[in-house]
Amino acid sequence: MGSNLAVCCGGYSDAGTKPQNQDAFAVLSPSKTVELQHKGVVACIADGVSCSHRSYIASQLSVTHFIEDYLATATTLSVKDAASSVLNTLNLWLFHHDQQAGLPQDAAVTSFSVVIIKSNTAHIFHIGDCRVYLWRDNDCRCLTQDHRRNHHDGQHYLTRALGMDSHLQVDYQAVALNVNDKVVMTTDGVHDSCDVPQSLDKMFYSAKTLSSTPATSSLFTQQRRRCLEQQAHQLVTNAQQQGSQDNASCVILDIVALPMLALDEVLAEYVNKTIPVALNVGQRIDQFVICRVLDAGCRSHIYLAQSDDDNGYYVLKMPSPNMVDDSEYLHCFVREGWLGQQCQHVGVMKIFNHNAQSVFLYHVCEFVEGLTLRQWMIDNPLPSLTTVRVIVAEIVTVIRTLQRQGIYHADIKPDNIMLRPDLSVTLIDFGSAWINGYQELVSTLTGYHPHGDLNYLAPECHAGGKPSLLSEQFSLGIVIYEMLTGSLPYQRLTPHSVAPVAMKMDYTAIRRYRQDLPIWLESTLKKSCHPYAQYRYQALSELVMALSTPASLSTMLQQPLIERNPLLLWQCISTILLVIVLLQGFWSS
Repeated sequence: MGSNLAVCCGGYSDAGTKPQNQDAFAVLSPSKTVELQHKGVVACIADGVSCSHRSYIASQLSVTHFIEDYLATATTLSVKDAASSVLNTLNLWLFHHDQQAGLPQDAAVTSFSVVIIKSNTAHIFHIGDCRVYLWRDNDCRCLTQDHRRNHHDGQHYLTRALGMDSHLQVDYQAVALNVNDKVVMTTDGVHDSCDVPQSLDKMFYSAKTLSSTPATSSLFTQQRRRCLEQQAHQLVTNAQQQGSQDNASCVILDIVALPMLALDEVLAEYVNKTIPVALNVGQRIDQFVICRVLDAGCRSHIYLAQSDDDNGYYVLKMPSPNMVDDSEYLHCFVREGWLGQQCQHVGVMKIFNHNAQSVFLYHVCEFVEGLTLRQWMIDNPLPSLTTVRVIVAEIVTVIRTLQRQGIYHADIKPDNIMLRPDLSVTLIDFGSAWINGYQELVSTLTGYHPHGDLNYLAPECHAGGKPSLLSEQFSLGIVIYEMLTGSLPYQRLTPHSVAPVAMKMDYTAIRRYRQDLPIWLESTLKKSCHPYAQYRYQALSELVMALSTPASLSTMLQQPLIERNPLLLWQCISTILLVIVLLQGFWSS
């Protein structure tokens, strides 16, 4: 229990004096360890608007459908991206229902708050006037802000709610948790009538003895759950005794245990595994026979191997023995294996979940037939622009697919792109990848450190910035330039070079290498790999289109000088300053 997330919950809801209860709540703690780790514990509370006799449908559907749909999202997505996607879909469905109904009394509109506890963090999504409180160390504070406006007649009206408008604006925040924290969710039938923080202080203080009891048995868990249900019931009763006439609901989440960093848990599985020594053709490892040595670098060894199980061919990737003490590299290696098993797309190299009983540490990867783009460039030194367009469109499709799953490759270069005879591509080597859903599990690690090739990595990533579509575009722009010319647009760097600074990066015109390419292509390539992210294309689709559509001369001239030629700008500034200094010297003499 000490190494896993454990959350006890209790809730209570009452219609009060109203004939129908339009509140709803639901809590799910996944029974499967994988779901608990990557999706977390999900709690929802909803309060349908009182002006509609069908709002109970909106509240009930919201809590059930949100949980179901959230669990179905890709594990590579961050909690924020996954939940936001589900909420937007749910909102549009309710709004469409309202448009069909046409009458206010038939509107499916509800306040809605969600708490998702993943790893050591509570992710809170809020719209409407339900509330979320955090009780910690005898101190209680409200984490949400009501989206409503009070009227002079004493009534209040929601300004935001699920299903109210086609455009959804949701408040989001992430709160770090401690063991024994309590997260409390209420509807307005509770917090409009009683002082929730004061009531919680009294209840939780009286239950302090129970909270400090070691959580070592299922009996304890049952007792704790019953206690939480009684406390939720008591809070609702307090509100009713103080005059609440509305439906009243309360959910209490008790943080019993928090996991150690998920990355540490994953690495723990590999602590006793052995990094294999360098292998030769004909040697065996588990059920695999080595057929060919594909690469034997200083960081990893890669082999083509045949499996005894199905006689199929696979690529085995193993850490180099000299990396045994490099924890950062092993982190990246484990992350790459996790990604390869999570992301299923024809353009991404698959990594299979091989024999867990193996004593060796290595990946079993899909064997992708074809050439690396690097080898293709060697074989095709002066490709046509038409062929390059086809390859670029394929690469863009894969990048955009990964981005929708919260993944950025962060090391796009010709060596990591496999090209099949039909020019379709597969990205390989995800050792440098940034994965939103995975990073949430390792959030207490220090800042992001880029591992990609310096010649292709965007300057903002060199400076510690997180990868993005704009940084992926920079890498792709370099690759396009290199495909067409065989050279790089900026000075070539070595692993020992100092990371380049955007201001000092001097672009080499493509016409220096190829006079046969159209002159308008220059502005397209220069924009795609511009040192400053804000001057690149804002969408990859714009880059694909620009490779086929000539830019007008007027458009090129409208670009700021710092975008068209930053070096010339600084040369002009330096010249002006020099003239000023000389003039000052002339007049002073």
